[in-house]
Amino acid sequence: MEVFLFLVEIIRLKNQILDINYHMVNSFINEITFLFIEISPYLILGFLVSGLLFIFTSKEMVSNNIGKPGFNSVAKASLFGVPMPLCSCGVIPVATSMYKRGASKGATLSFLISTPQTGIDSILLTLNQMGLQFAIVRPIVALITGIIGGLIGEKLSRVEENNNKINYNQTKKTYADGLKYAFVTLPSDIIKPLLKGIAISGLIAILIPNDFFASYNFTGLTAMIVVAIASVPVYVCATASVPVAMTLIAKGLEPGAAFVFLMAGPATNAATISVILNSLGKKIVITYVSVIFISAIIFGTLINIFLDPNSIPINMHHHHHHNSWWKIFSDLSVLTMIIIIGYNLFNKIKGSSTVMDIDNQHIDHAYIIKGMTCNHCKQTATEAIQSCDGVDNVEIDLDSGRANIYGKSLNEAQIIESIKNVGFSASKLS
Repeated sequence: MEVFLFLVEIIRLKNQILDINYHMVNSFINEITFLFIEISPYLILGFLVSGLLFIFTSKEMVSNNIGKPGFNSVAKASLFGVPMPLCSCGVIPVATSMYKRGASKGATLSFLISTPQTGIDSILLTLNQMGLQFAIVRPIVALITGIIGGLIGEKLSRVEENNNKINYNQTKKTYADGLKYAFVTLPSDIIKPLLKGIAISGLIAILIPNDFFASYNFTGLTAMIVVAIASVPVYVCATASVPVAMTLIAKGLEPGAAFVFLMAGPATNAATISVILNSLGKKIVITYVSVIFISAIIFGTLINIFLDPNSIPINMHHHHHHNSWWKIFSDLSVLTMIIIIGYNLFNKIKGSSTVMDIDNQHIDHAYIIKGMTCNHCKQTATEAIQSCDGVDNVEIDLDSGRANIYGKSLNEAQIIESIKNVGFSASKLS
């Protein structure tokens, strides 16, 4: 009889566990679905504007405006960087190529600090998820910290003069190029971290109780310092950080600490720090990390003091827009995002199962490029190689780092040097 009762109790507990698991899975799916539907229109708008920026701005335009040391170059570099949708890895080859084109170290550092903190896509997403005040504060802080870091960099490197004047042949960009960048290149870089961010937000929402952080007295300066230390070495893109920060605030994390995550997480990571150390030197990398860390704490403190917590719509992803035109645009945006995700997934599967066929094609030169982490890196390396004498076409596989180059009278030393000049290393395949 006791054995029978024991078995009954086991079955009852099993059913309770299954009910709990079903409820948690259902809640998780609901959370991430609501969030995905809510953010899709703002992502599509951000992609479109980013495509326009891609068409009408260039590394040459930026470099021509920040070549002379001083406040003006530093301020312009920071201003150029704020709307650009480049992550802390993707900004490295762009900044390196700018430096090689003659930009000062201070201006380069300013661009490195301001650019990954935010972008037009993350600004629009912040507006949707965290309200107008946060959406205004993020780009302003990115601009200010970029200028501060750049001016310190100018001071430290005043005795040095950048005599780099490397020129690259830049083809004129078309609207087709802009659309490809907006809906292929840019999404391929942020989709994976964005989906991770949405998933983490869903897990936080169902696993962490409300007022969790306040109940453990994880507040004030302590919270901000811990968040900053945890955020600096880890890769988080500016767009993907938004849903995570919003969910943390909903669970009781102070807005200031959430802002520290929004700033320090996207601004840098361990890989970026290593590349800057090799490219710009120890003084610049110390300035880079220090400005990001200290500024995040300072501005996080100011946000806790002056920002009204009630202005943050922490449950905004459960709201629905009733305007018919917005509903249509929202539905189309969700469909577009699903297509983009499917396309990227298909390419990933195709890329992992297909090796570049070198037996059935004539390749004049083949190289392995090290240091590329995203499609911005791939694009920068491609442009650098295309600027070399005799190059007709370039094919680069991001996953393997292999570059197949076609042309006549190719100069191996020039090709390797051009790759090195944009922050990567390369070796020729025998």
